[in-house]
Amino acid sequence: MGIVAHAPSGVVVPESSKRAAFAGVFLSLWAGAALAAAPPAESDAASAVAPALTAPIRQALDAVMTVPGGAPAMAAVIVQGEAPPWIDVRGRRRADRDAAADADTRFYIASQTKSFIGLLAAVLDARGEWPLSRTLAEVWPALRLPAPADPQRITLADLLSHQEGLSTDTLNVLTAHVRDVPAEDYPRLLASEVKPRAAGFRYANIGDLIYGAALQAGTGRAWREELERVVLRPLQLDGISPRTSTVPAEKLAWNHQWDGTQWRVLKPKPDALMHAAGGLWASPTSMARWMQVNLGLRGSHGTLPEAAWQRSQRPIAQARLADGEIDCNGYSLGWYTCTYRGQQALMHPGSYDGAVSVTVLVPSARAGLSLMANSDSAMEGLQLEWMKAFIGLATGQAGEAERLSKAAQAYPAKVAAKAAKRRAAIDEARADAQWDGWRWQPDAATLRACAGEFTNRLYGTMRVTVHGSASAARVGELEMRLEPAASGLFAASTAAMEPPEPLRCDARDRRIVWRGQEFRR
Repeated sequence: MGIVAHAPSGVVVPESSKRAAFAGVFLSLWAGAALAAAPPAESDAASAVAPALTAPIRQALDAVMTVPGGAPAMAAVIVQGEAPPWIDVRGRRRADRDAAADADTRFYIASQTKSFIGLLAAVLDARGEWPLSRTLAEVWPALRLPAPADPQRITLADLLSHQEGLSTDTLNVLTAHVRDVPAEDYPRLLASEVKPRAAGFRYANIGDLIYGAALQAGTGRAWREELERVVLRPLQLDGISPRTSTVPAEKLAWNHQWDGTQWRVLKPKPDALMHAAGGLWASPTSMARWMQVNLGLRGSHGTLPEAAWQRSQRPIAQARLADGEIDCNGYSLGWYTCTYRGQQALMHPGSYDGAVSVTVLVPSARAGLSLMANSDSAMEGLQLEWMKAFIGLATGQAGEAERLSKAAQAYPAKVAAKAAKRRAAIDEARADAQWDGWRWQPDAATLRACAGEFTNRLYGTMRVTVHGSASAARVGELEMRLEPAASGLFAASTAAMEPPEPLRCDARDRRIVWRGQEFRR
């Protein structure tokens, strides 16, 4: 298959095994473009992907993988015409283990899930099984949304193209970091935890989350089962899974964050947090296949309705994102549409605590690039530069190898700056007056008074435990270390490199307040 698998880098990394937690970040200004006519490329008859594409990417990987704090593991995948895919995988699945990554290692691809859900929706629509024209009122006749949002006017297509006119913080936090939200809970949560917003495109998770719940409510089938039945199995995408539990432990790439001196190793997302807006593990091998089928290579389009491919890739929303070089002006059912140096491309990124990925397709060149890293060390900007360079390289533009070289040269400083910014944010938060100088030193009896189970209608049960002089809290899948600060006030910190949050315990009133929510014993 044209695979180049590399042994782990020789960087010595201190041991760590802390829990992944809060805050996924969307990668702004990343995009893709309308599917253009795809004339046969000269490389179609070649036995391998052209060195003009692979050599600059390989050199960039060489440079990036020597940067302390860059990434424990990276994978680059290129497809071009009918040539076998080129796959280059470097580094370790876990920085604290001697665990080499390879072409079958599963990386968490986060919001790239939306492209898969978009194709699923387009296939179900083309087959007449679950029309994209269906409205929320048809799915849930009794649904009430805050005015002026109208369930009778919001369609499934609006949801997947981020034109639903709704926003929420609660559902984002719950689904990405705390617990599974059953489909039957959505009508209640949409009525109480969602706000209307201005019409038009705004990228967020909410649309895909609602689509997944609506699909189960209307068909009785969960999005995971439907994705496997309709897309993954027919397209032979065996290395892509919507469940962590089905991936062998020796194939999982754990996520990582760099604190400036060492890696913080974050546990893989459990099944409960693998949702329709960001819930897939993918191997480099299967991402090669995914790009090929989206580009229509090797006769792959006959497997699913042609109308579904066109529907999933045709832009229907105006994204209006640009950085002076790349103009990302549209969004379809899970693909951004962009133009760079007069060339069109399809693209979607993915990002979560300790993981960044992107896939870009250049239909006119019948070529695609997929990048995956199990780190978030300034990876967003780096991969954006690689995406631009690939579009240029695939279409014969000058100066793109130099772009990659400059991006690699600038990368060490950006890694250091990001780690420093994270540390500064934590230090600034810890200096806040609310902590009263961190003078509170509760005795064992006081700590035990704040231990036990506390419940909240949104988050569920919070379990607070005490081990000696240390306290910890768990809400669903979210684990937090509790550090005494001021009287009755703890600083709650997750394994992710985020500033501490206030958690107040009122032992006399038998309640905890956290993130504006009250938990009662």
